[in-house]
Amino acid sequence: MTSTIPSPTDVGALANRINFETRDFHNKVSAFMGIRLALALKHGFIYREGLVVFYHIFNTIETEIDLVLNNQDDSQMKLILSSFYLDEFRRKDKILKDLELLYYPEFQNDRPQLLEFINSDRFTNDSEQLQNFVKYIQTNATEDPCTLLAYCHVLYLALFAGGKIMKSNVTKHLGIFPKFEHLSHKEIIARGTNFYQFTDSTNPETTDVKLRWLYKKNYELSTRDELLEQQKLTVIKTSKDVFVMLENCIAEVGTRNRNELMNIFSYKLFTFIVEEWKYNSSISPFLKKSLMFILIIIQFTLASVLLNRYI
Repeated sequence: MTSTIPSPTDVGALANRINFETRDFHNKVSAFMGIRLALALKHGFIYREGLVVFYHIFNTIETEIDLVLNNQDDSQMKLILSSFYLDEFRRKDKILKDLELLYYPEFQNDRPQLLEFINSDRFTNDSEQLQNFVKYIQTNATEDPCTLLAYCHVLYLALFAGGKIMKSNVTKHLGIFPKFEHLSHKEIIARGTNFYQFTDSTNPETTDVKLRWLYKKNYELSTRDELLEQQKLTVIKTSKDVFVMLENCIAEVGTRNRNELMNIFSYKLFTFIVEEWKYNSSISPFLKKSLMFILIIIQFTLASVLLNRYI
């Protein structure tokens, strides 16, 4: 048994098997998420709704993990999870802190009202793909708790690997955050990017890099010999499903906001359309430039008509 993280060529490591079996899913979703994030960072109302989706996903996962960890019986999955899952990994409360800042203009730090909104029909009954994902997590965790190991690898480890990059992208788009006269740029970023941070960045003894190394090592040690082969295959299959369902959830946010914006013609809609074209690879660069030029002409024409009428 290894005492450190497995090498990329270690075919006996569950993490490596997941990576190998899901590489096509990972590449597809990564490209999709990159485009969606680029668009969301231009529109704060889309970015914060995307975070609400992740709140529900991680809330569901962490609730199911707690049901296993708090069970009085020393089950196989309780022993495995307790060997590597630390409180620092939890994302639900971190995301909620970010949402309190992002939705400050609407709820003024009133957490009960914010939670009421997060759990409203918009993100429950009216979000079919998100609810499908939530029910999938709950059902499978009940039937076979080993499926929780898929989320521990695919979602938490993804944040370890890509969280720093995502946070860097977010910090370059201060426009997605509300304006606060009493907070500096640095303070706003610190309060609004908790999702991507696992440890206190000011403490060199507990860096995200060290925590990631510890996570990967203990995940490997606890899953290599403790799981049956059939359980490992179940974890791998669940990992594939996670990528598909996550893409569906993010696409649902974009579709919903696009449909709502199509009901009005406003500056918000205009900029949304421009950004959609900018990041749509199916449209040629020449056509993009031509369409954007035409839209600009239309926007200025409308503005001119309104100014002549009311001024």
